[in-house]
Amino acid sequence: HLFKVLQVRFLHITFRLMYFFRLYLNIRVVFFVLFPGTGKTVVGASIGFGFVRQCRDVSPHTKVLACAFSNAGADNLAEQLIRLGLKVVRIGKPSGVSKSLWDYTLEAAIDKDPNAQKALEYASNMTSNLSRAARKNKNSKGNSKTDSRIIQARRDAATLAVAASIEACNVAATKAFREADVIVCTSVGAADARLLAACGIQTKDENDSTKPSSAGEGSDSRTLAPDGLPPISLPFVIVDEACQSVEPGNLIPITASNSCRSLVLLGDPCQLPPTVRGDASGTGTASPLSVSLMARLASALPQPVIVTAQGDKTMKEETYLNAKPTKQAVSFLRYKNRDEQPHISYRKQFSGSLLLSVQYRMHPSISAFPSAIFYDGLLSSPTFLSELRLFPHEINSVLPIENTSISVRFVNVGGRNNERQGQSVSLPRTPVLLNDMSANSSYRNEAEAHAVISFLKSFLRNNKGTTPLSIGIVTPYTSQVALLKSMMAHDS
Repeated sequence: HLFKVLQVRFLHITFRLMYFFRLYLNIRVVFFVLFPGTGKTVVGASIGFGFVRQCRDVSPHTKVLACAFSNAGADNLAEQLIRLGLKVVRIGKPSGVSKSLWDYTLEAAIDKDPNAQKALEYASNMTSNLSRAARKNKNSKGNSKTDSRIIQARRDAATLAVAASIEACNVAATKAFREADVIVCTSVGAADARLLAACGIQTKDENDSTKPSSAGEGSDSRTLAPDGLPPISLPFVIVDEACQSVEPGNLIPITASNSCRSLVLLGDPCQLPPTVRGDASGTGTASPLSVSLMARLASALPQPVIVTAQGDKTMKEETYLNAKPTKQAVSFLRYKNRDEQPHISYRKQFSGSLLLSVQYRMHPSISAFPSAIFYDGLLSSPTFLSELRLFPHEINSVLPIENTSISVRFVNVGGRNNERQGQSVSLPRTPVLLNDMSANSSYRNEAEAHAVISFLKSFLRNNKGTTPLSIGIVTPYTSQVALLKSMMAHDS
């Protein structure tokens, strides 16, 4: 029944995905290596859907915790879970959460709770009164002892009011968690004090704000949640973008609630690694934090049981993957790096993970190169993508090629050492773009920028009168972005 529901919600779900779901719902820990375009968010949301069904059979106090490294990843995960009809609570700063998800945020739930709002308003008034009394005492020349006692009394009252408002917000948050199926946050956000309180864990700060702890008190946990009911348990944990987070960041959702029993890590070690300034190589040679928890365990654990999707009849496109230029590129890179380190196959390097290797994002001629170079040809594409991701014929007329089915063009702009740093002086100056370019020391390349502008003009000229298209220009440098904007702004 679960698989039928998923296929109704996600019409493009494949037999291969279904077998992955069936496999995971029966084991405790699994690492999914999800290649680009293979449906990472769909996999995470679908596993969360299965976990919710199991939670309902266990206890009404059992919930699913779904995390991602970034706010954008957490928002995408929340949107897919909502699409499945699940009740979601999104934890995070309002400035970091998508506006479309505001009604699902924890702050929105607290705003709707009258008791929490009343306590917050009372705490705000008490702190304002304390501030006014302190300013008045500073400017007056009355009895200092009497004024000090009044100030201390108001300070104690404000402290109690703030503590009461925190407790009221914890009660409102716990009620929101109980009504939800899945709690979504970033990996660091899993240590939110309101979530820990709902799980029956009293933090040191919370303990200090309510009453002074005696020397013999060392307990950091309690048996009941703020609303007086049994604490919430989070035995099912899903961590998306697991390879982008440093290992301590991944450990937060696993250990914070002290109730994790089943764990899913989703990521790709060949994509964005953890950002560690002390290790520019990103390989862990200078800092072990450069290797994520998922990458380390996937390379150390034994190979899991291989699941064969016997019902998957999807035809794979291998023409571009087996093309001579692709194989030449692989041979050249391996020959060039022969003295640095021996080649280790992707499957052997991350043998402890399950690979989801069919991508639905790119034309097969685009995915062929990363598949051959980074994934040893494991990243495959369905045949129908060759017809759905057709290369615009207008570009073929500007950048002709013998095999027009290939959706990639490499343009040699010529010259050498065209890169420059900082502000460009050869273009007309505009105040906005001038500030963009002078505020950083990143690189720009005017030769490449002129080639891009020339191509855009030719393409738009050939595309004149047809349906308007969306064009994306991607560059890793801020100065290059500002340079391109300036050139387009001053080209009639």
